[in-house]
Amino acid sequence: MGQVVRPTYRAFIVHAKADDALARALQRGLEDVLVPWALIGRDTPQGPVPKTLRPLFRLLAPAPAVMPERTVPERTAPAADASAVAGEPPAAPIPAAGESPAAAETPAPAASPTESSTVSPAPETVAATPPDTPILLAPAAPVLSDEAVAALVEARHLIVLCSPDAATSEVVDEAVRRFKSLGRGDRVVAVLAGGDPEASERTLCPPALARRLRPDGSVGDEPEEPVAPVVIDARSGRTPPSEVVMRIAATLLGLGVDEFRGPAERAVRNRRRLRGWLGAAAAILLVVGGGVAVVRFALPAHPPLFDAVLGGATEATLGTLAAAERLGLPPAAAIAIAEPAGAMLHDLATIGGDDPRLRLRRAAILLAFAQHRETLGLADGGRARVAAVETLLDPLSGERLDDLELVRELVGLRLAVATTRLAHGETDRALASARAALAGAERLAALDPSSPDRQRDLSRAATAMGDVLVARAALDDALRHYRAALAVRDKLAALDPASAPARRDLSVAHERIGDVAAARGALDDALKSYRAGLSLRLAAVDPAAGAGWQRSLSILYNKIGDAQMAQGAVEDALGSYRAGLALQLAVVDRADAQARRDLSVSYERIGDVLKAQRAHDDALAAYRASLAIRERLAAGDPPLRRWPRDLPVSQERIGDVLMAKGAAEEALAAYRTSLAARVRIATEAPSPAAQRDVAVAQSKIGDALAAKGQGAEALASYRAALAVSQQLALLDPANVQWQWELAVLHWRLASAGDEPAERYRAVVVTLRDLAARRKLSPEQSRWLPLAERELAKARGR
Repeated sequence: MGQVVRPTYRAFIVHAKADDALARALQRGLEDVLVPWALIGRDTPQGPVPKTLRPLFRLLAPAPAVMPERTVPERTAPAADASAVAGEPPAAPIPAAGESPAAAETPAPAASPTESSTVSPAPETVAATPPDTPILLAPAAPVLSDEAVAALVEARHLIVLCSPDAATSEVVDEAVRRFKSLGRGDRVVAVLAGGDPEASERTLCPPALARRLRPDGSVGDEPEEPVAPVVIDARSGRTPPSEVVMRIAATLLGLGVDEFRGPAERAVRNRRRLRGWLGAAAAILLVVGGGVAVVRFALPAHPPLFDAVLGGATEATLGTLAAAERLGLPPAAAIAIAEPAGAMLHDLATIGGDDPRLRLRRAAILLAFAQHRETLGLADGGRARVAAVETLLDPLSGERLDDLELVRELVGLRLAVATTRLAHGETDRALASARAALAGAERLAALDPSSPDRQRDLSRAATAMGDVLVARAALDDALRHYRAALAVRDKLAALDPASAPARRDLSVAHERIGDVAAARGALDDALKSYRAGLSLRLAAVDPAAGAGWQRSLSILYNKIGDAQMAQGAVEDALGSYRAGLALQLAVVDRADAQARRDLSVSYERIGDVLKAQRAHDDALAAYRASLAIRERLAAGDPPLRRWPRDLPVSQERIGDVLMAKGAAEEALAAYRTSLAARVRIATEAPSPAAQRDVAVAQSKIGDALAAKGQGAEALASYRAALAVSQQLALLDPANVQWQWELAVLHWRLASAGDEPAERYRAVVVTLRDLAARRKLSPEQSRWLPLAERELAKARGR
């Protein structure tokens, strides 16, 4: 099977020297096209609509030589001043190791390098009736450079500027011939750039464009009708340059002109607004920067006023940036504005000295701008910024602050830090922040038990504690905190039965309790809690509030489906997952990374059900749909790193289905791709969870190698996984999941004949310990007697 071509260049522009000015203008215009966010990601015959038409490749042909009519031209090297001008990136793409795009995707050269040094025969007139066998002449030198050939192979479309000079240009003709010989004749755009306005378009086209190719790739005599799928007449201003760019852009995106025009014109208007937003952001920077002298001497004596000014400036800056980003502000530009703004605001806050209010403000500024970076997919430096926030907050114990409003601000910041640390996989630091937040919230609630706001803060802190404890597999303690949150939210909902926010909060409490029940294997209890949460969430629906309620409903449907799957109710699970998918598809904003990520999760869940039903081909299609969404997310500019595990998880799911189909070789490739990503994540952001993922990938590779009969290699993979799992088990002996996975790896090694007596003994010891602590599910409990029997067999040998 041939390799799938993934073109690097959106288009290859080829033109004669006489048309250079128009070619440059078209390249600039296309590179500046702002693809409307509403169109990005839409499926078209050309694939998903991209964020930009970059990069483009432009080839400038030399001054034309006369091309005799109806003769086979003698191939000569291009003139010395011929040049290939690339758009972005400036250099031709580097082929993957072991692969030459030019060699793999273009027709083989007519002669080998040694043959090309011989003298070519003179041009020969073609008879009125073409000979049966085409005349193949060895070129004295290549017409196109290797760079140009590689770029042609890597281009989605070909844009040909047609003119009298282009019609006789050997370079233009060869570029067209090669592109059409790749089977991409349906992706050619012809722009009539010069010549007599009344002349036939065919007289302005090089032979390879005007005539069809023979099966051997040479130019035949039969005319091409039409000369190209898209022909744009730009001679003598017949079509304005802006319209030419509009029509070409629509073609490159796989859209109709009218389909693209409306959103594109709105995008231009939004771009003007964007300049206004950027001007506002710049004004904020100027005000902040220019007001430093005034602030330094005037406001530090008034901390509350100073704090209000800084808080307002922070909100205004980030609000302006958020609006600008929705209108298409590139992440690099957003960072270029946000970084100096955040630094100036933080520096201003330090002028107030060690005043608790301003210390909190400095922490809030650092955290707000760190979170802004993460929403752009820039996780670098995030841990250092959060650590700086903690350094500011640690001395501010809630007991030391007399101003209760400051205590409440401190609680809110502690909760935000706990959430961020948990997202980074740093459960110890997350637990410390959550505990501090809970202590502050309990103090505030005790001082004023009748305050709904303080009670809600208490429930939020209890929920955060539960989230961290779930991540640490301390399910009993997590459940205690979730139930405390549920009790508070139940009372708040009773106080105001008509309050949609209160019902939503109560729904979340039921959902969290369901999560604990599901983790324990108490699936009936989990379903009961999830359905209670679903009922409350449906009652709290507010269509005017945007798409958030539909997304939250889809997540609950997915969790219900998970519990149904675990119960073996496969058809019910499929119905729940499809309900979640329908909600996602109804509201997915293709410019919203979170919405697209949620959509990928729904496809993944459906794949899980189909796999359980042994509908392997359908499962593979669902998993690949999920992977495609995640690959597009990962290809963002800059690459999104909010969900680094998603790609390796998709690869593992695909590998699992391939294993079930008996395609161990293909499964092994998928698992190894997953392992490479897992190792990179564990290196860039070390954490126990990342190490555990590496162990899982190694174990799956062992399974695939064992299925292929490569026993020694399988043992090596299992041992590598075991080494990581042993370290994790020692790190947290209370983590039930890690202890179970350690026992599974010992079992696999024992089954493969690797020290079976010692391995089965380790399995029995681990399972007995988990059983004594009542940590085994009913399904897991069945393995203990089996392990004891295998141990007896191994010792009896």
